[in-house]
This record gives sequence, C-alpha cells and structure tokens, in this order.
Amino acid sequence: MNVEYKFLTISELKTYFIDPYLDPDRIYGTGVELYKNAILSNPNVTDNSYAVCLALVDGKIAGRFMLFRTRLKVSEDVYSIQTGGGLLVAERYRGLGIGASLMHVVIKNDVHLGALFTRAAYNIRKKTEEMLEIPQYVKEKSLGIKKIYDLRINIKLHILKRRFHVERMEIVPNWVTSMINVDKHKYKEVHDASWFQWALDNNATGRKDDYQSFYAIYDKYKKPIGFFMLKIRNIVQGDLQFKKANLVEWESSNYDNLSEVDINILAYATLDESVSKFWTITENKESGNKLKKYLFSRKGWFAMSINKDDRFKDIGDVNQWRIRYGCSNTPIVE
Repeated sequence: MNVEYKFLTISELKTYFIDPYLDPDRIYGTGVELYKNAILSNPNVTDNSYAVCLALVDGKIAGRFMLFRTRLKVSEDVYSIQTGGGLLVAERYRGLGIGASLMHVVIKNDVHLGALFTRAAYNIRKKTEEMLEIPQYVKEKSLGIKKIYDLRINIKLHILKRRFHVERMEIVPNWVTSMINVDKHKYKEVHDASWFQWALDNNATGRKDDYQSFYAIYDKYKKPIGFFMLKIRNIVQGDLQFKKANLVEWESSNYDNLSEVDINILAYATLDESVSKFWTITENKESGNKLKKYLFSRKGWFAMSINKDDRFKDIGDVNQWRIRYGCSNTPIVE
C-alpha cells in the first residue's frame, strides 16, 4: 500500500477535476463541494493558499482535510496562519493510521489553529499541540409549566430591554472591527467585519435549516455598544432530534455597562421554542457563577488547539487568549 499526500491551492481548487475512478468513496466529490464556496470566499486567502490536503492510497483518494486561512494577532503583530477541519477517511481505510498521518502532515505544514475535535482527534493533537480549554455552559429551554423556573432570567431580560435595543442584521456593520480591537488579550484570532460577513453568509453542513445570525446591540441613545453572533444547528442523535444554538461570537464596548452575562441573556432571548439548548463559554469565573443563577449548567470544556511555537513562549497560556466558540472555521460547520 503506497500512501501519498497532496495539497491543493485555492487556484487549483477552482478548476481541479477528479476522475470518479480515483475517488470511489466520494471523499472529494461529496465533502469538498460542501466547503468549496466557503473556502473560496474566505477573506484571508490568496490564490496560493492551501485549500485541501488529500491522502492518496495507490493513487486513489482515501482521505481529505479541508483548510482555511485565518489571522492571528499577537500583541500588535498579525500573522497569517492555517485552520480548518473536515477530516474524513474512507471507511475501507480506517484503522490504518491514515487519519492521524493526514492530520500530522497538515499541522506540521504551518501554524495551525484547531477546534471541534472528535475524541480521537483530541487525543492525537493534545500530544503535540497546546490545548486551550474554556469552561462550557448550557441553558435548556423551559417549556410549559417549567417556564416558571425562568422567572429570574425574565426579570433580568425586562430590565435589559429597557436599556438596550437588539437588532438582527444581514450586513455586518464596520464598527465591529474597532470594538473587538479594544480587547487587550495578547493572542486573538482576527475577527473583523469582513470575517463576520463571511461567517454569516456561509454554511458547510449541507442542511438548509442550519444557519448563523448576527445581532447588534444599541444603547438608549442608539449608539452601538455590543454585538453577538449565533449559530443554529439541527442535531440528530439516533431517534432524538433537536435544535441547539451556540453563542459563537460577542463583544461589548463597555463591560461595566453591558456585561458578558447580559449579552448571553439577550442572545438567549432571541431563540424561539424550537431551539432546546443554548451553549456558551466563558473563562471568567464570576460570569460563570452568575450564569448558574440563571439556570445555566456547567458542561465540560470547549477546546482549541494551536501548534507549539518557539516565537511565542506563552502561547499555551489560556489566560493570554481571547477565545470564542467562533474560532477556526467553527461558525460554518457542525
């Protein structure tokens, strides 16, 4: 068995044709098409950026890893780095180490930011990368008589609605760029207005009912004071089907006036009753304790990984990072 790895650039992805004979398991034909528009429209790519890495077994496609470009801001310097996911290996080739090797080939190629791991991928990457983990919380929608348990959050929401106006927007306003730039963390992924528009307009799940939404928050003087972005996903687990929401991005220009907890409550209030679970993260213990008072439950960790790099000695210190669910390519995938 001869295993080779082939990178395709953005330029090649635009015109690349795979003979169906060389893709018998439709690893390229099905999977890549879901990601193609998102990869090509990514505001951080050039024609020479890598778009996908293929694993070839005896000349036939056995696996693939989708690649995106993103930008990492370290203090005042900005670096173009790699991110992505969508690792897939044809069933007939599983158990042979091809997935792990494909991941290794991709990661050693460039500084790589990753998230949303399977358990196997998490275990592999933790051995060679810095794993940054943030506490995760979930709020389940109360239905019927159980709505009485939401009395506290409803009172808080009533107060917030007297102070702030929340507006869903299809075009992301330019002021989000400057609002995020106020953040003082040493390490942060660059999420500017163009990135948000890309994250809002693209979806790689293949399901029409999955979507992202962006909301601006204004004070009583109609001045922008914050924003948040949600992703809604339809989940099927055996016979169980439900919708969940993730707060993938948020920011406030004044956390004393509009807190992280306030934003979570305003975001939760936008969901209709078809959404049964609302997921969020925070590294702030005080915010976490306040969320619990509103019946948010602590549920595990959200993990993000990045290569160890001699240039950045403290890159593995989670306290140096601005981390959101929306890191990497997570807003547009599952």
